[in-house]
Amino acid sequence: MRVLLVDDKESVVQGIRKHIDWQELGVQEVEIAFDGKEALAKFAEKPADLIVTDIKMPNMNGIELMEKLRAGGHVLRFILLSGFEEFDYAKQALALGASDYLLKPVDIGELTGILQKVLKELRWEQEQDEQRRRFMQTIRHSLPALRQQYLNEMVHLPDPRRVRSKDKWAFAEIPLKSDSIGLIAVAIDEFQALADQPLEEIELARFIVENIIGDCLSSWGPGISFFSEWSIMTVLVNYDKALPEKDVKEALLRFSETCRNAIETHSSLTVTIGISLPCPELSGLPEAYRQACEAIGHVRFFGGNQVAHFEDLLPYRMKRTVYPVVEEQELMMLVRRGLPEGMDEVVSQFFAVLNKGGASPLDLRLACIQLVAALNRIILDSGVEADMLQPGSRSWYETCESASLSELQERIREWFTSAAAKVKQRVQAGSKNIVGKAKAYMEQHLLENIGLAHIADQVGVSPNYFSSLFKRETGHTFVEYVTDRKLEEAKAWLEDADIPIYKIAERLGYNDRKYFREIFKKRIGVTPSEYRGQLLGTYGGEE
Repeated sequence: MRVLLVDDKESVVQGIRKHIDWQELGVQEVEIAFDGKEALAKFAEKPADLIVTDIKMPNMNGIELMEKLRAGGHVLRFILLSGFEEFDYAKQALALGASDYLLKPVDIGELTGILQKVLKELRWEQEQDEQRRRFMQTIRHSLPALRQQYLNEMVHLPDPRRVRSKDKWAFAEIPLKSDSIGLIAVAIDEFQALADQPLEEIELARFIVENIIGDCLSSWGPGISFFSEWSIMTVLVNYDKALPEKDVKEALLRFSETCRNAIETHSSLTVTIGISLPCPELSGLPEAYRQACEAIGHVRFFGGNQVAHFEDLLPYRMKRTVYPVVEEQELMMLVRRGLPEGMDEVVSQFFAVLNKGGASPLDLRLACIQLVAALNRIILDSGVEADMLQPGSRSWYETCESASLSELQERIREWFTSAAAKVKQRVQAGSKNIVGKAKAYMEQHLLENIGLAHIADQVGVSPNYFSSLFKRETGHTFVEYVTDRKLEEAKAWLEDADIPIYKIAERLGYNDRKYFREIFKKRIGVTPSEYRGQLLGTYGGEE
């Protein structure tokens, strides 16, 4: 810690430097200057943490010194010394951010107390600055992982706050413009079989794809690649906005074909690559990613190791029957919410739309494969047990390719009903756990004034959700349940004739005895005194 003393009277600065125990205050160095100009020069040579300065001095006074240092962007503390007649200057100094001021002649004890306070604040600020510096240094070291996280969020999750996406884009130092993005998804073929291999083999395959894509990117220009899923690497590049979309598309197709060919040539792997439509802003990344993955999904039906642009699928899809998008969404909603009831009707509607559009057997198989792929994703997202997927997920696709159409419709109905039932079991187990925790907490705090919002906070859900969940699981509202539990306690205490009824009411939080009497009679059928009389064979008495 370094302090600079400034006063045009040498006796003042020398006296302060001599009579204060600077070592006790944790100050390593004390310099002196005899006016503002000299102080500025010494500060430029070796900055101080704290300046104790007189206000009225020749050449440059204390106020001007403060203004000069503040204008230079220096963050430091000032303590002002002033005569009684200079009080207006002192107020001006305080407005400029001085920590304190002291009237002359200087009282060493008073100045020592002010120095202790200001230096303590300074040390705390320096510790905070150092902590923030270390924190930012840690962030810098982990920037590659943070960048991967941000990019994954941007392609998977729609962000209604566009400014926040741009902030993340800048903070992660992503080396691309955010207003002209081409998105390419590279999926490793036969990854399901590879997933059965040791983890080292899987990571080696991912490493090979990542490195070859990285080498290919050098021929394109600015770009970044990351694994958006275990088997899918996403590549983001900038395109020339001045080019027609047709030329942008052709350039992305050529680059993707270069990547596909390089991976096939230099490794034992093959990949299927999907390209999205141009993405002119960050908010469009989730849709662009969906398009690229859809291109992969469609082209893979006819075999992997290919490149497909989403735009090229549109005419092909339009020539075929209309896909039952609404019915698929309804089926997914039933699975997500764990509602097996009503599944038969929606499955029938799904196939009815296909048949109405004159779907061929191949169209129906393609539609079922697409539907099963969506079901597969829903099950994974819902956290259902792995046995729901393996080996089931593999047999689903085999059934779609080989079963008769009537059998296929029945299998689809069974799969969706079973998935919804599994999700329902999981949701119910979670609901029972929440309600169980809430009941246990209420038992421990029954005699306290606890409300629904407090209990909901304890179990980590919103009050509205907890209220409906509690009613569904117990058949009672939260208030009814708490009231019944309190009255059960009241009934136990009423067995003891030595406890006055008004005391029982107060213990339970009913300060209004008349209200307690009414509640008790309404729920139990008799008043508290009547209940006690029936128990003990006595009648009458206090209410």
